[in-house]
Amino acid sequence: MSVPDLPRNYITKEKSRVQSDKKISVYKLESLIEIAHKKYQNTRVFRSKALLNGIVVELITNSAHQYDFWLRNWWPAPEEVLPHGIIYSVYGVEDLDHFAYYCPERYTAVFVNTEYYGQAKSWALGIAAIILEKQFNTHSLHSACVDVGGKGVAIIAPTGTGKSTQAFRLFKRPDTKILGDDWLYIKHPLLGKDNSLIGRQPEKSLYMRTDIEETEIWMREIFDKSPVENVEIVEDEGECVADDCDGWCYHCFGNSRAMVQREDLLGPEKVGDETIVRLVVLLRRDKVNPAEVWLSPKEAVEVLQKGEYMIRPGAGPPEKWGKMGNEAYYNPYLLELSHERQRYYFLKMFEDHKVPCILLNTGVEGVEETYQRIVKAVEELH
Repeated sequence: MSVPDLPRNYITKEKSRVQSDKKISVYKLESLIEIAHKKYQNTRVFRSKALLNGIVVELITNSAHQYDFWLRNWWPAPEEVLPHGIIYSVYGVEDLDHFAYYCPERYTAVFVNTEYYGQAKSWALGIAAIILEKQFNTHSLHSACVDVGGKGVAIIAPTGTGKSTQAFRLFKRPDTKILGDDWLYIKHPLLGKDNSLIGRQPEKSLYMRTDIEETEIWMREIFDKSPVENVEIVEDEGECVADDCDGWCYHCFGNSRAMVQREDLLGPEKVGDETIVRLVVLLRRDKVNPAEVWLSPKEAVEVLQKGEYMIRPGAGPPEKWGKMGNEAYYNPYLLELSHERQRYYFLKMFEDHKVPCILLNTGVEGVEETYQRIVKAVEELH
């Protein structure tokens, strides 16, 4: 289905994830779907099935913006294949607040009155993650991933601590390929098979925070030719810290986004789809903890399970921005959180597969210092 002409910079009313209920009943789900269908009868409806590491998730929406970004973000699934999960997104429903609902029994979500794409993307990943973990021995990580000379580096961190920044610093090295900046699947091998941990990513394009342009100035040219979401238009140059924002400020609002094709970054030869995971880097941002700590397997799992972080724009409601919070495993996309499953997979990676884990604090050192620590850790891998 064709997409209507849309502004390159689409401004959504809700600019971050809305409040949610992730345990609704089938009865509640069916009542919400009925509300959605009533609205769909009077608006244009878009449908698309995405293929996420073999799992098919379908989007049904009356938001042309969400549909447009969805098409750009994912590889399409064969039309004849039935979906494993569905996201209904309905905008313009009167007398209902913006809210997101999920029914575990049906692997189905309903978004009401929010066009912000980030939540649709994250819940699609969350639906696929549940099925992959339960049925296919595959662990999903909220992680950037770069292949550095054949060594896969997974950078796991909460939103706003520098995950993408560090991934793109590594990416500029001549011996690297970018897999993704947000999500990583790790297929755990069966006994008697190859013992390598293969990491794969699901996205054909990257839904990127544009504030990375403040340190990675070369990204501005790429953002200038990409569709973007919620980039601020600055009327007066005095309002912006940039020397020349030319009316478009990519870092005035901390959760403005761009949908960037991976090959547009540094060419198709710098893009990869899988790697052998050899190092895990955890990031935190505070003024108290040391710059670098090498963690034992159990220490790494404890840090991940606690998931302490400072809430940045886009990672929760605005009233919580700047405050400390907890996000288990630094993964906001887990619709059905099982500590047993998460601990099992992480311990297998750290203990059984001997993948080392380093914890770096981006709050006490600059971007370059943190980058050099990661480079040294990679170089010391056998």
